[in-house]
Amino acid sequence: MSSKSLTKIQAGLLIAVIVVAAALSYLAVEFYISSEKTPQIHVEDILGRKVVLPQKINRVVAIGPGMLRLVCYLNATDLLVGVEESEIKWGFIGRDYAMACGESFRNLQTIGPGGPGKPPAPELILAVKPDLIIMSRTYADMYDPDRLQTETNSTVVVLDYGPAGSLDIEGLTNALRILGTALNRKERAESLIKFIEGSRDDLKARTENMTSRPKVYVGAVSYKGPQPFTTTQASFPPLQLLYTPTIADKYSNKTAERHNVIFMDFEAILKEQPEIVFIDEGNLNTVKQDFDKDPGKYCQLTAFQNGKIYGILPYNYYHTNIAVALADAYYIGKVLYPDRFGDVNPELKADEIFQAFLGKPLYEQYEEAYGGFKNLSDMFRCG
Repeated sequence: MSSKSLTKIQAGLLIAVIVVAAALSYLAVEFYISSEKTPQIHVEDILGRKVVLPQKINRVVAIGPGMLRLVCYLNATDLLVGVEESEIKWGFIGRDYAMACGESFRNLQTIGPGGPGKPPAPELILAVKPDLIIMSRTYADMYDPDRLQTETNSTVVVLDYGPAGSLDIEGLTNALRILGTALNRKERAESLIKFIEGSRDDLKARTENMTSRPKVYVGAVSYKGPQPFTTTQASFPPLQLLYTPTIADKYSNKTAERHNVIFMDFEAILKEQPEIVFIDEGNLNTVKQDFDKDPGKYCQLTAFQNGKIYGILPYNYYHTNIAVALADAYYIGKVLYPDRFGDVNPELKADEIFQAFLGKPLYEQYEEAYGGFKNLSDMFRCG
């Protein structure tokens, strides 16, 4: 073979090698680019903002009523890098998530004062460099979330699950799904939603078709500090789950404050004569002190005369303790409709609910702090 022929073959091979190398290089670059371009995840928050989430969320803060609760419900406290001062200053008793998870965030850096009516502190949030800020709608009413996003260089998602003291299951479901997506806790969110909806459906099946319902009053409902016996709530959430009205419902249009809180006249309660009374144990001492001053006033009520007074756990503390509200519903159901709740032990049921929401039983702590589910007639004796 001539040297000229060899040269042509070598040239051809060289060109082929160059083409193959170029093709492989192109494919490698394309693979690298495609592997780096993970799809952007969008969520729509409670304000209708289309929020593009960071590709990785490893650092999170939650600000405003109810937001840290949602993080704890989703088992995501390992992502927290800061906490509001009020969450520590108030202690943990009374907020289900703090009682269960407080030690995990006790020593985190402070990201603002926290508490109702307190705006965010962007400079303190910036210091902990969160990837995501979970912001309560009540805070967004005071401070523009887009401004906070710019000032902290962090993504802000605004959430809500209904007015404080309410039990908005649809709103809660929406909030859990958005946050489950953001925190990579989708499976946990769906599991919890299934439990909540299962509890609601169970209570409905037990009580929806009752032909007779007692007249009920819920007194001393927690709302911005200590409250007297005459502070109540229309459309009381645990009773709504039991398809049972309260005597206060008819007064809601006239005297209701925000969140259906009503400040009733004692005379109106006397006129209605509830057969069964429940007292929010967060304000039990306030009611007892007033009773001791004038027992005769209370003893005009049939429920007090017959010893039909019961204590329930307070569930409104820096927004609704959902787990506690559900536990109250089962206890109230047991009192009102014992035949329909014959298979329910309220204390064990409460711990089943706490276990589902927070991974540990809390009823004993609540009982120690407030008294637990019990008849209160020994405290309020008439005659």
